[in-house]
Amino acid sequence: MESEPGSSFAKGERGVMRPQSRPRNWLPIGLWAAVLVFAAYLFWFKPAESLPVAESGVVLVDVPWEHLPDLGRFRLTDQTGVEVDSADLSGKVTAVCFFFARCPSICRDLNRQVQRMSEQLRDVPLQFLSVSVDPENDTPEVLGRYAADFGAQPERWRFLTGQLYRVKELGQQSFRVDVNPETHTDNIFLIDRWGRYRDRFKWDDPTDMKRFATVARELAVEQQPPLGQVIRTRNALAGVEPKNWDDVPWVREFFLTDQTGRKVYNRDWTGEVWIGSFFFSTCPGICPRQNAYLAGLQERLGQRAVKLVSITTDPKTDTTAVLAETAARMRAQAERWLFCRGDEQLTRRIAAEFFRAEAGTEHHTSRLFVVDRWGQVRGSFDWQQPEQEVQMLQLIDQCLGEQAPVRDFKLIRP
Repeated sequence: MESEPGSSFAKGERGVMRPQSRPRNWLPIGLWAAVLVFAAYLFWFKPAESLPVAESGVVLVDVPWEHLPDLGRFRLTDQTGVEVDSADLSGKVTAVCFFFARCPSICRDLNRQVQRMSEQLRDVPLQFLSVSVDPENDTPEVLGRYAADFGAQPERWRFLTGQLYRVKELGQQSFRVDVNPETHTDNIFLIDRWGRYRDRFKWDDPTDMKRFATVARELAVEQQPPLGQVIRTRNALAGVEPKNWDDVPWVREFFLTDQTGRKVYNRDWTGEVWIGSFFFSTCPGICPRQNAYLAGLQERLGQRAVKLVSITTDPKTDTTAVLAETAARMRAQAERWLFCRGDEQLTRRIAAEFFRAEAGTEHHTSRLFVVDRWGQVRGSFDWQQPEQEVQMLQLIDQCLGEQAPVRDFKLIRP
């Protein structure tokens, strides 16, 4: 027989095994030992979130729960003609998939898998939503007949339809996938009780569907939002800054740079109440007075755990150094009052799409926006009206006391 290179024996001229000198053997053995020690170090000491994990061909990553996107608000109609408001889903674990009734093969197989999972997890408080990407054909009547083929009960499994642009918004804004009648994702998405897009699963992969059952059971027993916890998920884009913001159809999360030069991410403020505002340092009129008001407000907030976030609308002029000088002049408390800058176009989109306000280089809103612990804008106030500060502080105290997202709320705008 032949020995492997680096073993302690080698074949002689006549096939006789003869011993080799020891010095030649220690080098490869030492190298292998070093490799094993290094591998053990990676396994035991390397942070888990930095290394993707492959399971049955599925790559999983570890991300903070705060970075997971939320489902957002939508209204669609189910197979019985009843409107389904996403606010009604709060507190429930929900599985979402996309299909269309005329699809003769894959969509039916997908929904058969949903049927199997619903039966397998009958003891789990879980609801299923199958959303049509062909609403022109898939009326509630059509979906009613389709649902009957699977024995679906509306209280457990709803088939939804609505205007196509609303369905596309749901796919793009909540799951970052394109949905239309020609092509649509075949993943099943799992939403936790707090409205966060938790994970996605390959419906035709038996191993991944076993993982679906495991994760669904885990989510069903959660009693509190897992703030500060790391979640293992297939949602690899969670918390990752887009390379091109033009590819993002609606800005609901954003990255900026603060006065220290540090990159900040608004989802990292999950669990905190914060007040957003816009300004620019060369503003000759209202901005200096607004910042002076905020300087006093940070004192009047007292022990309330509230962050102030002032975003410049003129990032070309307001460099990090200028923001640092402004923060020093306003005596901004460290970590409590951030002065931030970002791309000019992104800033306008943050104002328009996140705050529903205007923020151009020369003109911007002067209102203050209260954002709750779950990243939802709950109120808009005019700081120049003294009585509105009372209302703003009342809303802040309410938000600080909330232990779960409030989905069905009316924006306060005195």
